Amino acid sequence: MTHRAVPPAARPRLRLDLGSALLVLAAWLLLTVGTGLLLARAPQQALADTVSGGVGLPWVLALLLLAGVARAHGDRRALGLQAPAPHSWRLLWLPLAYACAMLALDAANGWPAPRVLLFVAINTALVGLSEELMFRGVLFAGCRARLALWPAMLLSSALFGAAHALNVLATGQLEAALLQSACAFLQGFGYLAIRLRTGSLWPVALVHALWDFSLMAGLLAPRTGEAPAGAVLLGPLLVALPMFLYGLFLMRGRAAPTSLSMESRS
Repeated sequence: MTHRAVPPAARPRLRLDLGSALLVLAAWLLLTVGTGLLLARAPQQALADTVSGGVGLPWVLALLLLAGVARAHGDRRALGLQAPAPHSWRLLWLPLAYACAMLALDAANGWPAPRVLLFVAINTALVGLSEELMFRGVLFAGCRARLALWPAMLLSSALFGAAHALNVLATGQLEAALLQSACAFLQGFGYLAIRLRTGSLWPVALVHALWDFSLMAGLLAPRTGEAPAGAVLLGPLLVALPMFLYGLFLMRGRAAPTSLSMESRS
């Protein structure tokens, strides 16, 4: 039996293991957080203000970085860049229900100015795609090269949460950053479960962007009064916790396949 040699051009120029994925994460954080701090119009500003004043250069640069990594790696299936499995969009019902509820609340409170809303839409689309490709694409692929399925899911979700804690550098609000970090971990686990069940990043990137858009539009809406302190603290957790539980439900009884490509096919 003869074996056909793999042409050199078909071999990935970048092997994604845990170490290389963490290096990409460090570069991604430098672009998103570091560049964002350098370009900030004020030493500290609310998160909603960072997505409403123009197209975010840090997120454009981060996407260019990840596009280069994806091209060098070459395995679209391992990164979740292929089309989703047929009829898998129904798995999005929970995050879509939340997003639609928040959009309805935004409509009731009043929308920001159209120009502001346009920048929010562009930037949340950039953020959604960039964060999904970084954490549920590159980083998860690197984690799976070293770890079993469940540890890889937990580690990549924990790092997703930890990255959001760095928002304290921009806002100066430690409590809010830690709350966002906890919510990001819970929600990120649910996103990752959907990504594995659909076999694709695209559905998750869509709901992630829609979720962020509805949230930021609500924060920029005309104020009708201050929310109770308990609601500010518990509200995000009560929204994110069901996403984590939904992720556990989607992954119930899942044995770890031998490769990430096999996960994407199941």
